[in-house]
Amino acid sequence: MTKKAENKNPNKKNQNSSSHIVSKLIFISAALIGLLSFYIYNIITIPPEVPQFDLNQWWGPYPIDLNRDLSIRPFTIEFTDVIINDLRERLLHRREFTPPLEDAGFTYGFNSNFLTQVLDYWQNKYNFKDREQFLNRYNHFKTNIQGLDIHFVHVKPQVSNHIHVIPLLMLHGWPGSFREFYEMIVKLARPHPSYNFVFELIIPSLPGFGYSEAPVRPGFGPAEMAVVIRNLMRRIGHERYYVHGGDAGHIVGSVMATLFQDEVLGFHTNMPVLMYHPLATAYTLLGSIWPSLIVEKELESRLYPLSQHFQRHLEESGYIHIQATKPDTIGAALTDSPTGLAAYILEKFSTWTNYEYKKAADGKLLMKYSLTHLLDNVMIYWATNSITTSMRLYSEACSKRNLALKLDQIPTNVPTWGIKFKHELIFQPDSLLRLKYKNYLHSTIVEDGGHFAALEMPDLLADDVFEAVDTFMEFHSGKKAEQERNLPKDETAKNIYEFTALNVYGKNVKLDEYKGHVLVIVDASNQRSIANSDYEQLNELLYKYGNSKGLRILLFPSQHNVYINLYNFSVKNHVEFDIFQKVETNGENAHPLWKFLKQKKTTSGDFSKCIVDSKGVPIEWFSGNLDPLDLDGFLDGYFNSDIEDY
Repeated sequence: MTKKAENKNPNKKNQNSSSHIVSKLIFISAALIGLLSFYIYNIITIPPEVPQFDLNQWWGPYPIDLNRDLSIRPFTIEFTDVIINDLRERLLHRREFTPPLEDAGFTYGFNSNFLTQVLDYWQNKYNFKDREQFLNRYNHFKTNIQGLDIHFVHVKPQVSNHIHVIPLLMLHGWPGSFREFYEMIVKLARPHPSYNFVFELIIPSLPGFGYSEAPVRPGFGPAEMAVVIRNLMRRIGHERYYVHGGDAGHIVGSVMATLFQDEVLGFHTNMPVLMYHPLATAYTLLGSIWPSLIVEKELESRLYPLSQHFQRHLEESGYIHIQATKPDTIGAALTDSPTGLAAYILEKFSTWTNYEYKKAADGKLLMKYSLTHLLDNVMIYWATNSITTSMRLYSEACSKRNLALKLDQIPTNVPTWGIKFKHELIFQPDSLLRLKYKNYLHSTIVEDGGHFAALEMPDLLADDVFEAVDTFMEFHSGKKAEQERNLPKDETAKNIYEFTALNVYGKNVKLDEYKGHVLVIVDASNQRSIANSDYEQLNELLYKYGNSKGLRILLFPSQHNVYINLYNFSVKNHVEFDIFQKVETNGENAHPLWKFLKQKKTTSGDFSKCIVDSKGVPIEWFSGNLDPLDLDGFLDGYFNSDIEDY
């Protein structure tokens, strides 16, 4: 009996040992799964750092032209006889088309029977000179930004003084152009009965589109494009502004609202989507099981069932794959053939306006648009030979380099407003959009309309822009009131070091960084202060006392034309002025710094220049009639005196 019992003990030991090993393996596996889950969760939920970009990166041909013209030059669109005659010849001698399949409509692409009608109209009835005049009804300009000549339409409304004029940057998409906003311009640049403001409109051709030059080397994606457009706004004279965009314009506008959060006052989009956000994808998949978790019941059909929408996206996204991989191949075909260009572009205006239109033999193109308006847009691509360069944006946007930036995962505090048209290509609920847009204020839901809303429903879209910007201003006034409660009071401040001001790059500068420096602070707002001769004299003072004595010159331009003059002078002459954003220098709304300077003034009369000593205390005030070089005597006496602590 004892021997048998002893023989059983090894088995029990083995069993216990095996159970212990299994327990250990389970524990280790659970720990590893937990750690892996935590790692994945962190990757998904912790936002990436904001990438840094060279704001002056050169995209033009080498060698760099150091003497290039940086002015803003008037530009006129011209459809020359050479362009017109060549186009008509190509249309006249086009080959016979393959007949469409019976009852195919647009389901196989552009119906060749209807295409014949479109091309005949373009060749014989499209009035080239009349459309040229139509496109030139607003002022066009070009200016060189980072080596690229950038084209833009600039509309400045003429209104009474009690109507505020607000800068609005409008960004088109592909295969659109600046032309798609023309029907909105009339409404946006005129007073609205419900609001006390109108818009100064800046409508660029995106680089590589239309009349804007394309980069000559790879790597020019949405972020680089956003930098160029931001620099364009600064060249024009706007440090802070609102942005509207759709399609590619949405992507570029979103990047601007991410990288330049101190400059973009509000972002309005008619295609509010996050293209690359892992949490948005995960929640969308989860919502297919439980839709009410992420989307309102009345909008559920715009997103679910996923299989139905996925099938539509798959069918309509073939162009993305071509343009993201071989844009120059398809570009060669479209560049050589106006027929191919018209079919390729206008097919999008059918199906992307309403997916059901593809069943019609004419794609129902004329239900929402006129052929003249549609061909205006095609004509811009043809006349500028820009279809290839426009499509390269897809290749850059889908590149590993651009995707690695994870810009859709970086939050922005810029107030954002979306308008969602029923037949837009992609729909995302507000719950997902707030993963990025932390101040996503509102979505306007429209039970009609598609991808080309500016051309299809311009009045409705313009009204929405007004309402959005009005809400943005209310948002900022609330934030401003909160900030002002924490600002130093000009009545109690002892020196300028207690104040902050935004510089031209949108950075909030604490003026205590100027401790130990003598300063000349200039209000560059009056007509006497904007002459280049004044800047040259200030530059002489800086040259004389800057390196040797530590003099700094701070300029506060308060008018757009002043800023443009100052910017151009600084670039040409490599001047190291410290330039700040536009501020009010007089009245109740004056910046606290300027209220402080005025309060400390011991003499009567107004001033535009002030000397501040090395302790941050203003000591001398001078009127705008005084030449900057006349400050030399005061500065020389100051620097050569035995003033304590300098």
